[in-house]
Amino acid sequence: MIISMISFPPKCYCCNEADFDSVDGYERHVVTRHPDLPGYPGPADIELYKLKKQGMSWEREIKADFEWK
Repeated sequence: MIISMISFPPKCYCCNEADFDSVDGYERHVVTRHPDLPGYPGPADIELYKLKKQGMSWEREIKADFEWK
């Protein structure tokens, strides 16, 4: 999977809106159209809300380097 280095996703995780010109445009869309959903969903959010991954850095699982005992 290719991990994107841009600071906002190419399209909305929750609807078909796409082609945002800036972080502000993306965040304005998320806050006004999807106020109860995360704009930058992590692995747990993607699973919970059944969202499609878009190759963004915050979607990656972070492996712990320790074990709980």
